[in-house]
Amino acid sequence: MSAEAEPIAVEAAREPAVSRWWGAVDRGLTWAGDRLNPILVKETRQALKSKQFAVTFGLLLVCGWLWSILGVASSGPEIYYSARGPDMFFGYYLILAFPLLVIVPYGAFRSLAGEQEDRTYELLSITALGPRQIIRGKLGSAVLQMLVYLSAISPCLAFTYMLRGIDFPTILFILFWTALASLGLAVIGLLAATITPEKHWQVVLSVILIAGLLFTFFMSWPAVYAALEGLDFAFTYSEFWEANASTVTGFAGFFMLIFYAAAAQITFPSDNRATRLRVTMAVLQVLFIGWVTWFWITAMRGDDEVIYACVSLLLGYWFVMGMFVTGESPELSPRVKRDLPQSFLGRAFLTWFNPGPGTGYVFVFCNLAAAFLLLAVGLTVAESTRYVWLLPRWSGNEAEQLLAFTGLGIGYVVLYLGLGLLAVRLLRRLTYVGLMLALVVHPLLVLTGIFVPLVIYWMSELRYMDYSLLHVTNPFWSMVEIVDRRRIDGEMTALLILVLGGAAIVAALNLPAIVRELRHVRIAKPKRVAAEDAEREALRAPPKPEPKSPWDDDS
Repeated sequence: MSAEAEPIAVEAAREPAVSRWWGAVDRGLTWAGDRLNPILVKETRQALKSKQFAVTFGLLLVCGWLWSILGVASSGPEIYYSARGPDMFFGYYLILAFPLLVIVPYGAFRSLAGEQEDRTYELLSITALGPRQIIRGKLGSAVLQMLVYLSAISPCLAFTYMLRGIDFPTILFILFWTALASLGLAVIGLLAATITPEKHWQVVLSVILIAGLLFTFFMSWPAVYAALEGLDFAFTYSEFWEANASTVTGFAGFFMLIFYAAAAQITFPSDNRATRLRVTMAVLQVLFIGWVTWFWITAMRGDDEVIYACVSLLLGYWFVMGMFVTGESPELSPRVKRDLPQSFLGRAFLTWFNPGPGTGYVFVFCNLAAAFLLLAVGLTVAESTRYVWLLPRWSGNEAEQLLAFTGLGIGYVVLYLGLGLLAVRLLRRLTYVGLMLALVVHPLLVLTGIFVPLVIYWMSELRYMDYSLLHVTNPFWSMVEIVDRRRIDGEMTALLILVLGGAAIVAALNLPAIVRELRHVRIAKPKRVAAEDAEREALRAPPKPEPKSPWDDDS
């Protein structure tokens, strides 16, 4: 073979290997494209071809270019020896934060709200796509837009690192939390789009959402400016990373809660909308109690104000969650009944995760009772062991006062949720009561319990007194008073008896309806549904072909 023919032979030998490699890549991309969410593909195509994205992306590039020129020009010769990185970064952040915190979440809201306004969601609902797939596709489109905006401004952010005064971890830290905030606001926008299909209410929700997004955008300015001032020093402290870890886990929990709530709003009426939400609610409480316990031991050192604030947050959380779960319909569809627990242990522990206002009411009480029990056990162990590192400032009277504060708060939550549940049941005998009306009933009862005694208080001679049992229906003043007294005197004891007794009476009045919900048992699947499920399972895992003769090879 001549010397000229050798390179040609080598190239001819390489060509099949290269073609095989590109063929494998093409098959892999085809497989990935087939597995992608169709909603993600549709939304991404629509978003990237829209005028809104083109205008936003163009303005992002133009503003970044203008700020690069103006920032460098305003620094003058000082840019060679002064630390101008934080100032330049802050300008670039404002340019990036507006599309991430305003445009992307509002675009997610409009993408789902437009489906309901144009009556195109019905076409999606009859496809094989589930509600969670639809929400994931909308979120995936928002994430892709976010990545495009980040890729456009990231060279400018890298440029600020070269100007000194800002380190690379600070840049990554701020971008990480901004991206999480954008993702969280996007899922909130999707939930807002599922609340109502009426166009006039969508307009109202749109205005409220825009106001909230702009408020978040403006509030990010001082937060980022303060982070640029002292974030590099905070990286060296373990408490800083513990606080961020707790915030990330809390964000993940609330993200899943809002995600499942949005999916539940767009699913068909006979589906189980409650179980995933209640599991997420319970997981959030476990995370909250775990992190509060950790900080109580390591950082709080028995700080009573922080502990009271944490207990108040937990009580408020379960009251809000109770407003939703007690507003559910008491009727269970045959589809839900086919998946009810049937064993003794399953009915004892898993029934409270089933849909229904009565089971939701008991579910809230069980979680609050578990939190109270853990608090009592923790205080008892801390006081009995008397470890200085665990609880240095708390005495027996302070622990008793904290338990009384927590018990009083649980009594108010059980009382007002029970009254709201009775009121909703009474209204359902007269007219249709949806979730929105049920959510209005509970705050109205609390406001009534606050302002009726206050009106009597202001119009009588009792206005010269600080507090009396006239305000027993006022949860806020009563709970503040039990903290200010610093001891459980006779009046506070009477307050506890009245509130806890009233909560017990209200719970007893709701007991017949709760028992009716507990009588629901699992029903068998209809033959048609069982045949469809068996066919679906067969398609998902086809049986292996059996050998027809001894000479057939099983391999």
